[in-house]
Amino acid sequence: MDDDPVEVDVVAAFGGRADYGQRFAIYVPNKDRDGLPVAQSKWLNEALQLLSAVGGGATAMPPVTGAWRNPETGILIIEEPVVVYAYVKPALFVESLPELAAFVRRMGRETNQGAIALEFDGDFFTVEEFSD
Repeated sequence: MDDDPVEVDVVAAFGGRADYGQRFAIYVPNKDRDGLPVAQSKWLNEALQLLSAVGGGATAMPPVTGAWRNPETGILIIEEPVVVYAYVKPALFVESLPELAAFVRRMGRETNQGAIALEFDGDFFTVEEFSD
């Protein structure tokens, strides 16, 4: 029995192109740090536009249910963020980092967040400082 791994170029098998790099995702909130609703669609549309610029397109997953404990009040906020992601083109992504970071800080500030969740290349992290 042959247990050697088979090497297959899956991209070539489909006639595809591997122009994209890592996955970058922004969690767009639907509630603020006190559990009050925010205008999610405004931020969702802007995130889709920004991520499409660095990946040629972006995807918004259906809302997921999540929870965040406000460290100042101890109140558990149950919310339904939308995860917007793109597989980025590395050079465009690096060039757009200042604009993406400014968007995340502005969204956090204007929607009264305690934190904005992000993912990059499998790593999850939060931004909690929203000043320019």
